[in-house]
Amino acid sequence: MTANIEIYTWSTCPFCIRAKALLQKKGVEFTEYCIDGDNAARAKMTERANGKSSLPQIFIDDRHIGGCDDIYALEGQGELDPLLQGQAA
Repeated sequence: MTANIEIYTWSTCPFCIRAKALLQKKGVEFTEYCIDGDNAARAKMTERANGKSSLPQIFIDDRHIGGCDDIYALEGQGELDPLLQGQAA
């Protein structure tokens, strides 16, 4: 069973591009919400992300992971793959 992965992005954000590249390298499907200029979508993301408004914001099975540095940290600690497979870490 694979996890439900969601990522809020801006189209030209280098951190967003880097985070998506890691997910693509892992071969997982994810839902991208490109919120360029959409204040309502950004407000919804900020609420889901416990007040974080920077981009990207990543959620795995409705669990807030954080941003680009956070997902790469999980990868470095060997904790990302279990999350992507739908296994709680």
